[in-house]
Amino acid sequence: MVIVIPVIHIKLRLKTPLTLPVQYNHLLQSFVYGIFPQQEAAFLHDIGFQHQKRVYKLFTFSQLQGRSHYDKKNKTITFNDKIVLSISSILPNLIEKTANNLLLSKNLQIHGKEVEVKEVEFKDFTIPEKGIIHVKAVSPITVYSTFEKRDGSKITHYFKPGGKGVFEHLIEENFVRKYEVFTGEKLPKQALIGIKPLRVTDRDKVVTKYKGTWITGWLGEYELSGQPEHLRFLLSVGLGAKNSIGMGLCLPMDILPKRD
Repeated sequence: MVIVIPVIHIKLRLKTPLTLPVQYNHLLQSFVYGIFPQQEAAFLHDIGFQHQKRVYKLFTFSQLQGRSHYDKKNKTITFNDKIVLSISSILPNLIEKTANNLLLSKNLQIHGKEVEVKEVEFKDFTIPEKGIIHVKAVSPITVYSTFEKRDGSKITHYFKPGGKGVFEHLIEENFVRKYEVFTGEKLPKQALIGIKPLRVTDRDKVVTKYKGTWITGWLGEYELSGQPEHLRFLLSVGLGAKNSIGMGLCLPMDILPKRD
């Protein structure tokens, strides 16, 4: 059985330089919802897939990729000519419908700046039967636990790859919840997903502010292991938490977007 990861690389041409705040996740999230088909976008934004108190959207997207300039003083990033945005999802037809929308769309804007669709590239990747793949995070992976203090206030602790394995454990637990709520299938208790950091350094740590909340995530390269169907699902929906704000998109090395 061929098991593929549904992902598109959206190549955009900028008519004028695009300057964004460094913390641009909310702006990019708004753009992504805007290019989704209307019915699916409304369902994902307003309802999603509910698992107890958690809600999952089951899609994710990358950071903007392209030549850029960082303004340390003003905390902005400027893209000058071309950018690439990658999106993945497990939802049937969402990626295909989004691609069709893009090819027909006019007057697309990011943060008030007009962008033009240059190309929409579908990428298929067959997961090996042995269930081991090498991936790169193209948006930060974040996992965390929230604790309540004696005074009733809450504190959130973000975990880093490696160490005592909490990072990897929480990614697997997150995967199980998403998989079960989407498929209705109850998964066994034994370990299902393995994640091993291959090339992750302190420079891969990314701290992002989203609607007033600081979030810590990690880029880098990882080895994933598990059943091919489980890995397909994991890569399609994103690793870890907060995928729908642009966290946790990992791509096999063979389908990373290439700059022109």
